[in-house]
Amino acid sequence: MVLGLASSPQTSAGGHAGAHAGIKNACEQLILDYASLRDQRRGTEFANLFAADGVLTVNGETFVGRQALEARFAKAQGQRTRHMVSNIRITVHSAERASGVSYALIFVGKQLSPEGSAPVAVSGFTAMGEYHDEFVLTEGGWRIAVRRFIPAFVPK
Repeated sequence: MVLGLASSPQTSAGGHAGAHAGIKNACEQLILDYASLRDQRRGTEFANLFAADGVLTVNGETFVGRQALEARFAKAQGQRTRHMVSNIRITVHSAERASGVSYALIFVGKQLSPEGSAPVAVSGFTAMGEYHDEFVLTEGGWRIAVRRFIPAFVPK
């Protein structure tokens, strides 16, 4: 069932305003969960944000499927990351498809403390750019089908 579809009001164009709002909300939540789960190093939950055959392209590398996403995630051990996300724009294409663009400012530093509570020194941000997303409605709910990071700024 599409979020909000059963009882949403009709718009003047004949669409379902509530359904579109529900889809936009679900996709925005995926974007925010991506940043949070990545930064909290919760690999399985992170990979499950994607469709089973989901694609992530970042830093010139492409990862296809949840297993590949978890493996990529595991390589980042010993790092602390923070993803600051803003300017989220979602476009609903149908009851099963949507796309989006969001800005991200990313910091990455070497985690020196095993318990991870000490601050990590960094000299600047790692990258600032845009995530371009395609979302799909699956049996398990909305998931990321394709996510591409396009850098706009990198440190000198």
